[in-house]
Amino acid sequence: MKQEGKVIAGGDPLAKIIDEKKLSLCVECGKCVASCPMAEFYDRFSFLFSARGIIKKALLGLDILKDSNIWFCLECDVCAQLCPAGVKYAEFVEDIRQLAISEGITKNSVVCPRCGRYYLPLPTVERLKEIMAEMGLAGEFIELCPQCRRDDMAEKLAFPTGLVKSG
Repeated sequence: MKQEGKVIAGGDPLAKIIDEKKLSLCVECGKCVASCPMAEFYDRFSFLFSARGIIKKALLGLDILKDSNIWFCLECDVCAQLCPAGVKYAEFVEDIRQLAISEGITKNSVVCPRCGRYYLPLPTVERLKEIMAEMGLAGEFIELCPQCRRDDMAEKLAFPTGLVKSG
């Protein structure tokens, strides 16, 4: 996969992201795949939604914005920390997800019902709910983004008016 030179951005936002995150420097060493927690998190982990798989599709010019596999990455950044070529995969995923959302490709993104902001990929939410159900835990807390979850908890913990004396 290693290519000489830069990907020519030429106004194409995806090409610009590919260039900025250094995808063309990938040497296919496999360290990203070997270190990826997705293999443990998702039961059906495969090359198709591994860092190498997505990078390969991006460099081949495939339409990755519509590829549901871009939504499986946990953005933990372990792959980038171990990459000998300096590929910034988690940043790449974050940017292409935002680009997909800006282009109206939102079927795999979860939007907070309280504030309307994107906060998690749908596959992550679904898998977290499965894990929580297996543990006998309620999964509704992941329905809100972290900020709204904190706000919601603060509202629930607030004292009813009249119980606290002023002055």
